[in-house]
Amino acid sequence: MLLRNTLLYLPAQVVGPLFQLVSVVVWTHIVGESTLGVITLVTATHELLQTLFLVWWSQYALRFFGAVQDGEEAKRFYRTENAVLLLSVTVQCIVVLLILRTKILPGAGLGLTLAVLGYVVTRTYNLYIAERARVRHEIGVYSIQQVTGPALGFLLGLVLIHFFGQDPEWPIAGYAIAQAAAVVAVLPMIRFGWSFWPVDRTILRHALSYGLPLVLGGGLSWVSINASRFIVSDMMGVAAAGLFAVGYGLGFRASTVAAMMVTASAFPLAVRTMQERGAERAMRQLADNGALLAAILLPSVAGVFMLREEIVHLLIAPNFQAATLAILPLATLAGALRNFRAHFADQVFLLHQRTGMTFAINTVEAVVTVTASFLFISWWGLTGAVIASTVSAAIAAIGSFSVGAILFRLRPPLLHLTKIAAATALMVLVLYGLKKDGGSIALALHIGLGGLVYGAALSLLYAPALKGLWNRRAKIA
Repeated sequence: MLLRNTLLYLPAQVVGPLFQLVSVVVWTHIVGESTLGVITLVTATHELLQTLFLVWWSQYALRFFGAVQDGEEAKRFYRTENAVLLLSVTVQCIVVLLILRTKILPGAGLGLTLAVLGYVVTRTYNLYIAERARVRHEIGVYSIQQVTGPALGFLLGLVLIHFFGQDPEWPIAGYAIAQAAAVVAVLPMIRFGWSFWPVDRTILRHALSYGLPLVLGGGLSWVSINASRFIVSDMMGVAAAGLFAVGYGLGFRASTVAAMMVTASAFPLAVRTMQERGAERAMRQLADNGALLAAILLPSVAGVFMLREEIVHLLIAPNFQAATLAILPLATLAGALRNFRAHFADQVFLLHQRTGMTFAINTVEAVVTVTASFLFISWWGLTGAVIASTVSAAIAAIGSFSVGAILFRLRPPLLHLTKIAAATALMVLVLYGLKKDGGSIALALHIGLGGLVYGAALSLLYAPALKGLWNRRAKIA
């Protein structure tokens, strides 16, 4: 079931994040450091606003919307949903204007202001509709929300830059237009209501009690991921934030692209297992989810590290290369640690409705991130910022796994991890022996060879299990 659902979600999981990854590379060639810094800070700000003002509801929907039946129960949910979304986007628009005018670009003009507002509103609906679609396994709806904004928005941004210049409002406006189109496209495909009142207080109270710790924890998680961007901007300037954004964003995006290949269907499947078969079986399902996630993340981190010079020299504009080369490997590792924790260990707390645990762990991570960022940036500049992020991510991951193991009998899939590590080690040995001074064809061949070696090694290590699966399928056929 996990593999089947993962394959169904795979196109959306890959295409959207892949375009986000490509955009980081392309922007280095066509816009300056300051424009890239503004784009980065705007998108990071919206991630915070989304966390503070909607995550409590979207996580409630992800956990409980699947149990909502048609009829009056559905009408109550849709009315409450509409009211929450309207209030959320209104508050987000007010706050983003304050941050834009005071922290990001105090002299922001009307064009940038409108583009940012459009981006915030449309992106909020994109993200929420996608989460909702996961619950009902509406893969078409989910795919449109995940792909249209990053892909079409990126292309529209390039067109607008070509005709109107390199000011930051044009790429942001491109994303806003594409995200609006994605929302309009799926409206005939989803069930929703038009009323906003009366709000169901029982639903609202349940959502707040379940989601409020996630808001606090999510806000702290945002601090852990993005505080270094703003601290770099304050200590070294917005141009330095643009330089930092490339290596940091590329590394985090690389890990996120890898993780999202297998995470869309994983948690809903664990929720269903919890509901139908109990906590013990759900823990085993989480362990299977974690093994699949590790099988993607570990070779991705190792591959980026081994091929980092080829990747940076080939893809990144010269004025960004030195900073990116220093930041990229650790940023990829930090992203992998955070994704592995978020999509494996932390999900224990969601299943058991103990979201306060997530808040406590995120508090530790945020405090370490901010403290270490100020200290390490003063010592090592941009590299210090990514070191702080990596250290805090490692501490939080260790804490989350420890609490899950002690309180909820979460067991890491050690046998799977051993096989994955062995296959990754063989891949690293092969890549280490390659001559890494070629162009795009050589890089593609090296990536392909690494993937082939890893896949072959993993297939051999799992040969008995694969043979058994093949025999069972043959009997069914």
